[in-house]
Amino acid sequence: MPEAALVLSGGGAKGAFEVMAEKYAREQKGYKWNIIAGVSVGALNGVMIASEQYQRLEQIWKTISNDQVYTGGLKFWSIVKIIFGAKSFYGNDPLRKMIEKEIDPSKIKTQLRIGYVSLLSGEYIMADPSKPPYIDNSSLFKQVVLASTVMPIIWTRENKPPFLSAAIDGGLRNTSPLGDVLEFNPEVIVVINCNPRKPQAEPKSNNNIIEITKRSIDIALNEILAEDVEEFDRINKLVRQAHEKGFTLTKDDGSAYREYTLKIIEPDELLDDTLDFSQPSIRRSMDAGWQKAKQVL
Repeated sequence: MPEAALVLSGGGAKGAFEVMAEKYAREQKGYKWNIIAGVSVGALNGVMIASEQYQRLEQIWKTISNDQVYTGGLKFWSIVKIIFGAKSFYGNDPLRKMIEKEIDPSKIKTQLRIGYVSLLSGEYIMADPSKPPYIDNSSLFKQVVLASTVMPIIWTRENKPPFLSAAIDGGLRNTSPLGDVLEFNPEVIVVINCNPRKPQAEPKSNNNIIEITKRSIDIALNEILAEDVEEFDRINKLVRQAHEKGFTLTKDDGSAYREYTLKIIEPDELLDDTLDFSQPSIRRSMDAGWQKAKQVL
């Protein structure tokens, strides 16, 4: 099996789709990842996969519930708190505790990149746990993983100056971090996306601010991914055409562009709600991930 890169998108509870899609690729098709990049829930899944904690990751998803991830919701007092300065509708202390318990940066065995966004600078920041300031600071790296999951308004942004400044979901700038893996020159790039790229109608109307926020984020993320893939395909096509004519396209640094094999595993239809961590919803997403990987790979 050629060297392969794994790219994991965001999607909240839909991350269960990623777990089984990755499992199929690894166990049934023999994929070995030489680099893993993830944002949002893809950051959480990516750390566990890079640590080869496969069984534990699957067990977490098969036993997870809403109250193991967040607290709160759209209630009268949460609205009052927002009016008077609260920064989010939900609390993510349960998720914080899970990350603290389950993630151990010292167990990471594969090159890994985690992305988050600073609301202050607007920059997308890529964290490499094998380099400073993360290599000697496991607490900071865990906070980066948590920061990558933070959806604006839904959860409170993460702060730990000077490293984390109003840090939120990396997917808002880089929903599927394709660029983060190219420096490793993988022959194959497998992108696992938790949402269909083509816009789809919601089965229910969005009649409150949380539903509107979640739907808006989903639409924005899908658009970013669609544009990334379109640009990736365009460059691949140009590289192929140049090679067929006996030419080599080069980057600004003089290195040659190369053609990559890109495989995208994504659901055909919308999965269940981003914040629905109930077991029936999780199992549907897991089944869909396995079946779609089987179809694509």
